[in-house]
Amino acid sequence: MNSITLEEKVEQWFVERNLHEANPVKQFEKLMEEAGELFEGIAKGKNELIKDALGDMQVVLTGLELQLKNDADIQATPEEMELLLMVTSLGTLANKLHKHIFYSETKTPLIKPDLIMLHSNIHSIAIHNCTTADTCLQIAYDEIKDRKGKMIDGVFVKEEDLT
Repeated sequence: MNSITLEEKVEQWFVERNLHEANPVKQFEKLMEEAGELFEGIAKGKNELIKDALGDMQVVLTGLELQLKNDADIQATPEEMELLLMVTSLGTLANKLHKHIFYSETKTPLIKPDLIMLHSNIHSIAIHNCTTADTCLQIAYDEIKDRKGKMIDGVFVKEEDLT
């Protein structure tokens, strides 16, 4: 009996929906969305969200690999180019923090250029969305200024998430 693997079922799902030749940049955006859910699940200790995000990330990665294998047309808007640059900067920052911890290279990780680049990305993406970084920062501050909660394992947990 010829049984189909779970990965083959996922690939078939992409083909049936004509997503196997779609733009990999859009699939990458979906991957970042799922990664955000994973980090949220870890930060909030929500095991079901972690499992869901890990599974979704595997589905998205399977689709991305399929799209690249099928020579899908890779295109990006100026905003998407800025997002790709931002993710590159985040990766560089993560790599430097990892090296700092793993190798104890310096007393303070040398990340200032990476932080400057990320702030630049934020300003550009805000402009693409007809706003400013300062407006967005004000909105975020207004949302958190009266927030109460407590630190748990080095993460600030909002009061409403403590229950």
